[in-house]
Amino acid sequence: MATTSLPPSGSEPAGSPVSDSTWAGMTRAQRRVATRETRLPKNQPLTRLRELDLLRFIAAVAVMLFHYTARLNAAWGPDVEPTTVFPQLSQFTRYGFLGVELFFVISGFVILMTAFGRKVGEFAIARFTRLFPAYIFAVIFTTIIVTAFSRLGNDVEPLQVLTNMTLLQEPLGIASVDGVYWSLLIELKFYFLVACLVAFGITYRRVVSFMGLWLIATVALQAAAAQGQPVAFLDFFLFPRWSQYFIAGMALFLIHKFGSNIVLWTMVFVTWIITLSTVAKEAQGAERIVGAPINPVTMYAGITAIYLIMALVAVGGLRWLNWRFLTTLGLLTYPLYLLHEWIGWIMIDRLRESFTPWQTLGIVVASMIALAWFVARFIEAPLSKSVRGALNHALQQMRSEGR
Repeated sequence: MATTSLPPSGSEPAGSPVSDSTWAGMTRAQRRVATRETRLPKNQPLTRLRELDLLRFIAAVAVMLFHYTARLNAAWGPDVEPTTVFPQLSQFTRYGFLGVELFFVISGFVILMTAFGRKVGEFAIARFTRLFPAYIFAVIFTTIIVTAFSRLGNDVEPLQVLTNMTLLQEPLGIASVDGVYWSLLIELKFYFLVACLVAFGITYRRVVSFMGLWLIATVALQAAAAQGQPVAFLDFFLFPRWSQYFIAGMALFLIHKFGSNIVLWTMVFVTWIITLSTVAKEAQGAERIVGAPINPVTMYAGITAIYLIMALVAVGGLRWLNWRFLTTLGLLTYPLYLLHEWIGWIMIDRLRESFTPWQTLGIVVASMIALAWFVARFIEAPLSKSVRGALNHALQQMRSEGR
């Protein structure tokens, strides 16, 4: 973990843009900020944190098992609840939806990390090529599988498919081809907020100020919603139901990169408290889609575990998780998340009469992981590379023509 040490009074850090006279006139707090801002990475290669690859994969598998063994669906038969098919396993997997919350904290950490040292165009291209090529393939492939093999009544329409490719189906009131897509719109909104931050110029001070303002807005908007007075426009762009996870991830990245301080840890603590305060309501919502009891105490423990594990990442406590194969697991995560739900349910529906439930589950899980590897290796990687090249060319052309 990078540490932050303050230079002796009157000493200007090497490479600082601050003049000697200005440095001498600064307070200790101002020098600390200036020192940190000189350390912001400038177009340096990012060090891959393989522990995050492992956590992403665990989160994706948790969500997948939640959908197969806990969430209400018709794949195991008419009027058959998955929790009755797997009564013991579902005691644990019914909390797999918390994998999405872990994804959001990781996203806050990683997206801020990748934003430093980039201009708006570069950041937008990097995020677009990470999000959309695999997503568009998933929409098309899932549509083909649903149309050709589904007996579960989830027919899709051409306009629905086309709208889904824009990722704007939810605000336009059109159903998603696959239910997991809802979280991608949240991610897209977060990218937009970070892009605005990049446009103003990322500095340590601006990032902390942005996080503080967003945290205040989160509390205010949640309070307004609780009193029956939601602010729709701000709710859409600031997504206060989920924003605390991203803010926590951002704060933890700053701790990881620049060292601990009371302001950043206070932000993490406040976001944790906000999250715990929503557990009762979230548990009720989870019970409706699981059809079985959700224990709030278990949710408290799960959320706290997410925060503690990510705090360990921030302070370097999981750096020993540095095996190369974890990178491969990380690359599988996104296509696995995109493809597993409806395709997996269709496979379960087709296999359940020929195999036992455990055999069916094993076949489907293994098949989804294999499919995710194939997509990551042979579709997502080359497609993203081609799209990135085309967008970089367009960006260079716009810059040259704009001179």
